[in-house]
Amino acid sequence: MPKPDALQQNLQLILDSRQKQGWLLEPPAPGTLAGMVDFGSNDTLSLSSSGLLGKGFLEELERHPDFILGARASRWGEGSTDYLFQLEEHIARFHNAESALFFNTGFEANVAIFSTIPQPEDVVLYDSLIHASVREGLYRGRATAVPFAHNDLSSLRQRLQTIKDQYVKIRSGQALVFVSLESFYSMDGDVAPLRAIVKEVREQLPLGNTTFVIDEAHSTGLVGPHGSGLVSHLGLDKEFSIRLHTFGKAHGASGGQLQRPRPTSIYIN
Repeated sequence: MPKPDALQQNLQLILDSRQKQGWLLEPPAPGTLAGMVDFGSNDTLSLSSSGLLGKGFLEELERHPDFILGARASRWGEGSTDYLFQLEEHIARFHNAESALFFNTGFEANVAIFSTIPQPEDVVLYDSLIHASVREGLYRGRATAVPFAHNDLSSLRQRLQTIKDQYVKIRSGQALVFVSLESFYSMDGDVAPLRAIVKEVREQLPLGNTTFVIDEAHSTGLVGPHGSGLVSHLGLDKEFSIRLHTFGKAHGASGGQLQRPRPTSIYIN
């Protein structure tokens, strides 16, 4: 008989040790979760667990029998369909935006924004508790990234002053400051003071060379007109040039989408 694989032996010893100490975690059987209150997922509106999402999907599929399921090429190849264009137009109308762009995930959308849009002489000023997807985009991007203390207006003010002192093109209005925020921060559930932040930035950069970018992943579907997010709830739609919403939280599905000016869409594509 062949000898047991050394890797599998080592892993089994570790698992046995953890089980003896009560540290071994295994997925619960689905039946044990029936009737329990769900605090472990992002299905905040129960659209997934209630069956409403599946029912709606099957009805939509019946209305569009030519809808293509399965792997496709990129949008630059043959990945675009009439249905996808119609979806993006619907999203833009819903959010009262110039245009919208659909992504496989919200994570990918954030990476796309910050790895492509800010230019080498721009600065991205971001909240220190910003999501990892934004950090990934900044890592791949070309702009200078500067954090400010979480939801701290004093820190924001100090960082803006330092940026103006250090970067002549920011001071003269020739380069942009991107301000990256979330509406609700998922780790602690606190809310960004959006009005105060916008006011502070506008006062510090009176030439208007500012672009506000917000991740509304955790406010989508929960606040604002018809669940359109915190920015719309506060009436700040015109202040935020780029807004990210996801379908993987309250909507109970997957995917992400951006609302932004049309040139931004063309540039990302």
